[in-house]
Amino acid sequence: MGIFALDGRDNITAEEHFGIKGFMATAGVPYRDVLSVAGLWAPPYAATDFVLEVRLDGEKVPTAEYVWEGNACRRRGTLRELRVESDLVLPMQRRCGLLEFAVTNTGSEKTVVPVQLVVRGSVGYVSFWEFAGPGPAETGLPWAERAQGWKVDPVSPNLLVKVGEKAAIAVATDLDAPRWETLAGHWEASLSLEPGEAKTVRVAIAIGPDPDPREMLVGDPVAEARREWSEQVDDLYSRLPRLEASDPRLVRFYDRSMAHLLLNQWRVPDLVVDPYYSTGGMKGGCVCCYLWDFGEPWEMLPLYDPAALRAHIKQFLSIDITQHFAFVPTTGEAFGPWYPVNQEKILHLILYYVRFTGDVDFLAEEVAGRTILAHVLQHAMHRDDPALPVALIDYGKGNNHLELRGTYRYDYYLPDLNARRHANYLAAYELSKIAGEPAEELPARAEALKGLIKDAMWSPEDRWFFHLDEDLRPDLRLNVQMFKLIASEVLDEEELDGLLSHLNDDEFLSAYGLHSMSKLDPAFDQEDIDNGGGGNYTAFTPQIIERLYKVGRAEAAEDIFRRILWWGERMPYWGDSIVANNIDYRRDTPLQNTIGAVAGAQCIIFGMLGVQVRPEGAIVIDPRPPSFSPELRLSGLKLRGREIDITANGDSYTVVVDGEEVRSPIGQGVVITNR
Repeated sequence: MGIFALDGRDNITAEEHFGIKGFMATAGVPYRDVLSVAGLWAPPYAATDFVLEVRLDGEKVPTAEYVWEGNACRRRGTLRELRVESDLVLPMQRRCGLLEFAVTNTGSEKTVVPVQLVVRGSVGYVSFWEFAGPGPAETGLPWAERAQGWKVDPVSPNLLVKVGEKAAIAVATDLDAPRWETLAGHWEASLSLEPGEAKTVRVAIAIGPDPDPREMLVGDPVAEARREWSEQVDDLYSRLPRLEASDPRLVRFYDRSMAHLLLNQWRVPDLVVDPYYSTGGMKGGCVCCYLWDFGEPWEMLPLYDPAALRAHIKQFLSIDITQHFAFVPTTGEAFGPWYPVNQEKILHLILYYVRFTGDVDFLAEEVAGRTILAHVLQHAMHRDDPALPVALIDYGKGNNHLELRGTYRYDYYLPDLNARRHANYLAAYELSKIAGEPAEELPARAEALKGLIKDAMWSPEDRWFFHLDEDLRPDLRLNVQMFKLIASEVLDEEELDGLLSHLNDDEFLSAYGLHSMSKLDPAFDQEDIDNGGGGNYTAFTPQIIERLYKVGRAEAAEDIFRRILWWGERMPYWGDSIVANNIDYRRDTPLQNTIGAVAGAQCIIFGMLGVQVRPEGAIVIDPRPPSFSPELRLSGLKLRGREIDITANGDSYTVVVDGEEVRSPIGQGVVITNR
């Protein structure tokens, strides 16, 4: 099995959220059944209600064991004296899939096994992909009616086709002489098996404007699909470093996080960016690109795919992200409301792209009639008046930040968003200096904001920040967003220590993670996983761990990290939110595979291993290996034209830069000067 494989015995992901994915298609896998497929999505085409069920001797074959492998799932089971093993695979760069299964007669007598291939569902062209996945084209029709419209190809009796609006779906099989029963909606055939004999059957599916899956019935398509996945994994780790550790749980966590760079990637010429990184995508959910999520792994994207990151940044700047939070992948059009984290995300995506690549010329490129640098300065000052002294911003009553579900809200003068403007000012200032056009007013504005936040919002008694209502009346909302200020210069020591005093088991911590709302806050809602308290949005916990490492609070970082190591072992991919007081995840969301999950690997590289790129291009290495894994090795880090290996062992570590080794004690950073 590959490094991303997950044994079904460890899996907690519900069957309705479970799928496999290539670069052009994703399919649902009913893992309780050895021989079924449920749904096929290949943007801009979708067959949401498509179902393929293979029945042997009139029954489904129950699964005894299964293994998820990225673009493939292997299932095994028995039905009386029949042993059945299946592989469901998606080629990486084709809109098709294959169910291949072997049936073995384990009995002592010859048997003839009736085989039924049940086919249902519809297909359509989908121009608008949003948070929810596309609905079935035949929503509301009875099950039997969904079997209508399938036609046997007049030339090839082993090929079924159903045509929808601007799209079609086709199913082919190598079963001998199958007979299509139109009213029942299934093929009928049989397998004759001697004692101990095994026979293999293939059923191929394709979707698109003119699909033909028969190419999947020849050669060795299962091996080919697995080889394609393996090649992409090798390519991933040729661009990004590999991790080794004395605690294998840490490696599994790191690798599981990395997998999302493949699972959220699309290579589809029909989309406005190619390759395209969706917010989600598994089983058609959340194929759209939301800035609030795309911006979470802002240090990883320039390492893995800088060209695609440039393209996505430009696409976001081409829409009005002061009004909208996403673009539609098929058209590039903006949609949705403004989220107030938009400006932080776009500024830091640009900052880390330029820092990590050294591509200063990018800032002079134009989008929508303005340079990238002009966009940077605009977004740093969004809702700010440069002609006036710095002031707190009223973010209004939209509930667009925490989206709390209960009666409590978090609106108007929000402390975390106001304080995060400090980092936005400094990011824009750094970029302006790099471009040779320093906006000298920004550092002073940042310093003035720091004082204003302390004077107007800090509560020494509560060791927390107030948020202010529309009449500037103070209230406390103990939410995890405040910890995003860790490692920002907006905090002084009193404020940092105050915030960290709340990181305890009575408030924000539980056995299996970090809560998004303090358990003492009246707005705490166990059912509201992402922002209301029951757990936390997936990217936030590793981001906070990374920030704790960056301010030298390694013990606190390690304490939280230890609680979430299970993430790498119990889910094939991570959705938008994970529960903190149980081994569970948020189930009431279509976002079951988030690009923000890459923040997990990010916190190890740039937090635990202390990798930092300074504004002038120098690289700092300052690892803090955790007590649960004192031995660490990161190999093949490619940054600013250098190749770096880091090995920590006990009280010391070594850094190898382009073949030259430097040794240092833990706690004393190594600086790699810019060439």
